[in-house]
Amino acid sequence: MSGVDDGPWSHNTHYHRVVLGAIPPTCERAMDVGCGQGRLTRQLRQVVPQVIGIDRDQRSVELARAHADAAGIGYVLGDFASVPLRPGSLDFISSVAALHHMDAETALRQMADLLRPGGVLAVIGLAGDKLPMCLRWDIPGIVASRTHQAVDGWQRRRIAPPADSYQSPNLWPPPLSYREMGELADRVLPGSRFRRRLYWRYSLTWTKPRPAAIR
Repeated sequence: MSGVDDGPWSHNTHYHRVVLGAIPPTCERAMDVGCGQGRLTRQLRQVVPQVIGIDRDQRSVELARAHADAAGIGYVLGDFASVPLRPGSLDFISSVAALHHMDAETALRQMADLLRPGGVLAVIGLAGDKLPMCLRWDIPGIVASRTHQAVDGWQRRRIAPPADSYQSPNLWPPPLSYREMGELADRVLPGSRFRRRLYWRYSLTWTKPRPAAIR
């Protein structure tokens, strides 16, 4: 194989390790929502037998399908809201930098519905903030970004083509603040873990509860 970590460092790919670390044991089927050119789906395929990537951008899907390591990965061109999957049919769902381009509550509820009991959701997302709170995170993020540029020779460029997969002028900047996103996660996904991170990102992980045993 040509290798799965096949692209430049970015604020999004930095957190692929968080997503991959959330894969549940005995995971058989996974989906990446907003897969772009498929870098994360190829990483998922290393440990998950069945992987699906969905994205609204045709060029991104074409590039993902054409990649040398795309074998065994199913790519769907379309909107996640209309994905034709059976409820409870997935063990793992990931989404990186796509949720803020959708109605977050609707999308999270659909993701929860598609997971089997015991299945895991892992989201890396973007949210908004106001001064001065944002400075607490923005300044370290800027410093760390420049460190990556100096050490790794990273040149800032998009992982996806200019026509971003979930880009919408009505949903940028992110419509929800970090606080609002955390509160939404608590309400829609009780027991979820929400954490604000550097590089203007947050992580959200949730394990779908198993039915209580009948006594």
